Amino acid sequence: MGYKLHERENRTMSTRRSSHYAFLASFAASLVLLSACQPATVTTGLQQTQPPAQPTATPASVATQIPTQPSGGAPGELTLDYSAVAQNVTVETVPAQPASAGGPYWEAGPEYRRLTLQGYPVANHLHKPQIFIYPTGDLASANENAGKMVTELQALLQTQQAGDQLPFLPLFNAAQVMHAQVQYLDFKNGKGVRFLTQFDQAPLPINNYELFYTFQGLTSDGKYYIAAVLPVTNPELPANSEVSEERAEAVNDFPTYISGVVALLNQQPAESFTPDLSKLDALVGSIEVK
Repeated sequence: MGYKLHERENRTMSTRRSSHYAFLASFAASLVLLSACQPATVTTGLQQTQPPAQPTATPASVATQIPTQPSGGAPGELTLDYSAVAQNVTVETVPAQPASAGGPYWEAGPEYRRLTLQGYPVANHLHKPQIFIYPTGDLASANENAGKMVTELQALLQTQQAGDQLPFLPLFNAAQVMHAQVQYLDFKNGKGVRFLTQFDQAPLPINNYELFYTFQGLTSDGKYYIAAVLPVTNPELPANSEVSEERAEAVNDFPTYISGVVALLNQQPAESFTPDLSKLDALVGSIEVK
């Protein structure tokens, strides 16, 4: 699985890891192995050439209806209940990004819808709490690597046999170093898999600045791919990847270190995480894409 980068996190991750460049050459082989609600409504009506919608104050006690004006392959209406983990949501239509010769492969993609949660309980984190809605029919033609995620997710949902890597969008230019707390979930009109993961460009400890909950799912009609990137923390993990005993252990024997951390995370109850994993599961379960 190739290295991947969320379009808005690429420069942040690269800057943070500038101190690790000397190590990256020796770790390249390891990375290759790792790769292989209330009555209120929010109306966006965004067109491909318009700027992103501004945050709209929406009561968060019941399901939030988000009707939209379809543009290209974007969904016509989204419904979700984010009240347990956020205070508001910003909705954007992200324009298509054509592939360019010599350009970063992870940036190419079709037009899609992006939701950013506001007032989320984890603020100091590498990633923003976001949900992405991709039109599956356009993924493969816009980005071959993104298109492969659809096929891989379909196979995983049929077999429910997780391998070393799990399907993941958006694309990052880093390696998925582990997955823990794997569960298969249904949402209003589809199903998918949720897990905890971290993406890195070097053997770094699993930490509360980079660990996140993700859901990767498909609507029942196969038209949309749902991806969520939601930061989480746990008191058993270090705050970040700076110099620590965990970092020394990761560098010295990364496979053994990762196995231990995965076992540790799998043993943690849902309520020990911030946010509670069951609340994130409920958010995912409330999603409906029309």
